[in-house]
Amino acid sequence: MGHTTGAMFVTNHVLAGSLAGSVFRDQPVAAFCTGIATHVLMDLTPHWGDATIGKDGFFEVAKRDGVLGLAALTLIAAAGVPPRRALVAGMLGAALLDADKPCEFLLGFNPWPRWLDRFHDWIQRESPEGMRTEVATGVGLATISAAVLARARLRGRRPGVSCG
Repeated sequence: MGHTTGAMFVTNHVLAGSLAGSVFRDQPVAAFCTGIATHVLMDLTPHWGDATIGKDGFFEVAKRDGVLGLAALTLIAAAGVPPRRALVAGMLGAALLDADKPCEFLLGFNPWPRWLDRFHDWIQRESPEGMRTEVATGVGLATISAAVLARARLRGRRPGVSCG
């Protein structure tokens, strides 16, 4: 379908990136790279996209999702236990591949080379029925992210997953 008609919601990518940042809490580069990997894996799963809404309809949905994604990034960064570099790096890495959309809408250009756009289009598994997946993924990731961040705050240390 292509990246101009739909995409996994960036909010969901941000939430997944927060988990990457929590797992690699002392390694911002690893968190960033893992965030990118989560984006690719999530885009390979069936998710929302609707070619019938056209570019204008897509941007209406994308604007709302972009504001929600930015709010999620801000709230998660504020809730994180310092230092927050890896947490933010994971979220930014997870959202990076979708930066073409706000650049196109706000600035009139796509910052990514054509080969990257072709790859990003190729991995998409979109359908109008994918909205259920989007919502379920968002609720699940928000719940897990909140639990990981709350546990880190209660333990008085940086967010992360521990084995004991």
